[in-house]
Amino acid sequence: MKRSARAALGIAALFIAGPACALEVTRSQDIPAPPAAVWALIGDFCAIGLWHPLVERCILSREDDDDGIRAQIRGLVAKGGLGTIVEVETARDEAAMSYSYSFVQGPLPVRAYNATLAVRPNGTGSTVVWTATFDAEGMSDTEALKDITGVYDMGLAGIAREVAK
Repeated sequence: MKRSARAALGIAALFIAGPACALEVTRSQDIPAPPAAVWALIGDFCAIGLWHPLVERCILSREDDDDGIRAQIRGLVAKGGLGTIVEVETARDEAAMSYSYSFVQGPLPVRAYNATLAVRPNGTGSTVVWTATFDAEGMSDTEALKDITGVYDMGLAGIAREVAK
């Protein structure tokens, strides 16, 4: 495995194994579409570039180590010249329609950030649930919660918009 992938996985492991995070955000959006259709839109780790209005583009790096373990690392180029966010996928469950990831670096007011994006059946439609735990960095807990909540709300609205097309 290349050094960058190993470094990202090492950092992600520290985040996952670290102490309990102080803050949590959970946001959800009901979508009038079958879960499989919603997962088809959002399930790819780099699909966020298609539905999140703050993401200009997503760059995906897939690397296998000698044991065949695949690390997916994405670089999210934020709109408005805000910078690039680097995240590593830490878990994936196709059957349960969810994936988890950790923040590695970039212009977010967080550290020890771990998140999960999941699609759940809801009657004839779906509910998308986006959850994260993290510590604030560079701003107050209240400001960081507001920032991440806003990012999630915009993303969930983007998913609803794209599914409705």
